[in-house]
Order: sequence, then C-alpha cells, then structure tokens
Amino acid sequence: MRKVPEFHANGKLLITGEYLVLVGATALALPVRFGQKLQAEESGSNLVEWESASPSGIWFKGTFDPETFRIVSIDKMELAGKLRELLLAARTLNPGFLKGQGGFSVRTHADYPPEWGLGSSSTLCWLVAAWAGVNPYDLHGLVSNGSGYDIACAGRSEILYFRRRDGKPEVTSASAGRALREYTYFVYLGKKQDSTREVHHFLANLNPTQKEVEQVSSLASRICLTDSFDELYYLIEEHESLISTVLKREPIARRFPSFPGTAKSLGAWGGDFAMFASGNERGEVLDILRDMGFPVVFTYNEIKAAS
Repeated sequence: MRKVPEFHANGKLLITGEYLVLVGATALALPVRFGQKLQAEESGSNLVEWESASPSGIWFKGTFDPETFRIVSIDKMELAGKLRELLLAARTLNPGFLKGQGGFSVRTHADYPPEWGLGSSSTLCWLVAAWAGVNPYDLHGLVSNGSGYDIACAGRSEILYFRRRDGKPEVTSASAGRALREYTYFVYLGKKQDSTREVHHFLANLNPTQKEVEQVSSLASRICLTDSFDELYYLIEEHESLISTVLKREPIARRFPSFPGTAKSLGAWGGDFAMFASGNERGEVLDILRDMGFPVVFTYNEIKAAS
C-alpha cells in the first residue's frame, strides 16, 4: 500500500492590517507553532474516508465518493459540504486529483483546539493543495473571499509582510524588533469569530480611503521593527484608532482600562486572539492577564513558528 507523504501547515495571527489587507494594504502576519497535518494512504474501500482530530479527539468524520466527491456519510453536514467544495476546487485545478485511484484513508490532526481560530480552514486549504499538487493561492481563491495572508503563513515559519498587488499575493520576509519579541502577549479571548462573515460584511458595507490603506501599510513595518516599548504602545494605539474609525467599532483596549499597557485586536475584531503589550515585568503581566480571566497566554517566542 503506497503511503502519501505527510503534509504540515502552520497556523497564523494577523498582527496588523486587519480588514484593510483585503483592499491592498500591506499587513504584518505571524506564522505560529500551532498547525495542522494531513496524512493519506490508499485503501481498498473505493471511498475517501476522512477523519479530523484535535487534542480533544476526533471532531469530524465523513465519507466521499472519490470520483464525484458525493457525500456518502457524514456526522456534520455543514463541515462536509465545505470539505466537498474544497476537494472539488482542487479537482478543478488538477483534473486528475484522486481520479481513478481508488479509495483513500485521510486523517488530519490539528495540535490546538479548533476554537482558537488560528487557521483551521486555511491550513486545511494549504494541505489539500499540497496533496493535490496545485497552487494553494489558486485553491484558496476558489473557496474563499479572504486576502490569502493565512495561506502565506501556512507554508512559512518567519514573520512576514503580505499584500495583494494586482490581485496577486506578494510576500516579503520580515524580522521582528525587540518590542514585539519582548513586550507582547498573545491572549485567547475565549470567543470564536466567524472570519468569513466578517470579511463579507467589510467588503459589502465599508469603503476605506486610500490614505487609510497607506497609513495601515506604513504601520506594519513600524510596529514590526521598533525596539522601543513606548513607540510600540503609540503605534498600536494609532493602528487601533484608525481601524476603529473604518469599522465604526470600539478598540479592544477600552475593555481593559486597568491593564498596564495596551491591547490590539488580531484578525477579525471581537474574537479569537488579541495582542496585549506592556513594559512591566513579564511575570507580573502574566499574573495580571490570568487574574483578568485569560488562562491561555503566550509570549511572542512561545507562539511563533519554529524556524
């Protein structure tokens, strides 16, 4: 029985440029050490038998016809439908994908809880693209209205700048300054956000100016490179104020007036992870965050992908 190579994709955090990256802004994105892997091997069942797991166990099972990807059996219809759409899109890009090859047993495993929102969909897209031998951005474009920054993170390990230029992804390597590395804390807020819905709302209802796009693009490199906590604080406040104006929403830092520093939304505002920044001693900050009710906290070096 021939074993298909195992593929691995990193999750992501969008440090700057949320929403405006959809309309051409340069964003700063961080591949994280948490991710997802896919392993497939040929089977004698003449079906694609799919199983997805996380640290808490198996959370999805589905069976598909490999010729048409018709759903044969499932335990979650919505998820099965999205997976079928992804497999059909891969077939569009590679007509020979799983065609006439018999059955496969496919297992995916995320090494973090799916509710953390670190890229379950984007890592799966990257993994299926790798398995099908197609361009992950092309596959992403067929199934998502997102920018694709998360696809860039899936296949990389270093912090990066991302933008879409003339409809094409443009990825540039970056290097984090001392402030990001030493004064930031990545905190799970305990609320999963629907990124697809947020993107749709932004594209349908909001129209940022070119000046706002340029300002956010400039902040990406300034936030990335600064060594000073005071400057990082100022830049985060400027970024949050700008995005708040565009979205007509309150910056997240206002929810935590007693925190000794500031906070920044990451990705879709209102859920998943936030980045807190403080110049206070690290142990003190970690105690404060946990006393605030946030047990899941990572420093920059703890959450970034391994090089």
